[in-house]
Amino acid sequence: MTRKLIALSLAALFVAGFAAAGDKADKAWFDDSCAMCSNMMSDEALMKNMKWEQYNITAGFVALTTVQKDYLDAYRTAHEGMEKTTMRLQKGEALELCGSCTHLGMCMMKGVSQEYVETSSGDVWIVTSDNPEVVADLHAWVERNKEEMAKSHQGHDHG
Repeated sequence: MTRKLIALSLAALFVAGFAAAGDKADKAWFDDSCAMCSNMMSDEALMKNMKWEQYNITAGFVALTTVQKDYLDAYRTAHEGMEKTTMRLQKGEALELCGSCTHLGMCMMKGVSQEYVETSSGDVWIVTSDNPEVVADLHAWVERNKEEMAKSHQGHDHG
């Protein structure tokens, strides 16, 4: 299978599997038990050697991931795990998702456009919408991610 960003199939993922995963009010924003995030979060060394930056842009957001050279293979492997999780959700399997993935899934279900570029040190992901309500939701997702990363990932290099 050609390596593609899991984001390219996130819209289908959440349309097919998000409703089955359910939404709990007490769900953590980031959680290593999240079926999607656990692919990255289970490798503490990877988390300490990558930087995930997100920035609001006029019509959505841009996310930049850079990984130290020695951890790039681990990042690509974790990314493949996320693709497999996407496929499971697309098939309708109910999986636990964190608050961040739940929020993003809700945005995806409302319709977004996505572009992805794999770089020599990570990747770039651009998500946009023509709908001002969706743009506001995407911006809120970025801001909440930044707040939660500042609290929970002290010592990790996240933007």
